[in-house]
Amino acid sequence: MRVRNIDKNNDWRFGHSKSDYVTEAYAVALDIKLKYQEWFRDCFFAEQNGIDWRTRLGAHNQKELLDNDLIRIAEGVEGVVSVFGFNSYVDGRRYRCQFQVYQSYSTDVLPVSFDSEEVLNG
Repeated sequence: MRVRNIDKNNDWRFGHSKSDYVTEAYAVALDIKLKYQEWFRDCFFAEQNGIDWRTRLGAHNQKELLDNDLIRIAEGVEGVVSVFGFNSYVDGRRYRCQFQVYQSYSTDVLPVSFDSEEVLNG
């Protein structure tokens, strides 16, 4: 697996040839993060991708649905074998989760954490 790397501003890196890409375990973690940052119906060629952040964080009783969205997306990333140890927290309109991933590129467990403020304020 190979994914274009991002810089400190979450922009794709360009102009450095092969060093603009990451592979294996880091690519899995980065791909999960990038897919979490997608907004549902935001991209004309992939309208069903992403998460409906406005609905999930703008309405009550959406935590379980949001948990399911994030688990489904992580499990669909190339290289992910399984997701386990999923914990999440909602504080007002802020959602945070942590979990581990078994992935096909290493026997090491890959820890993943996500904070919705990266999407909403990033």
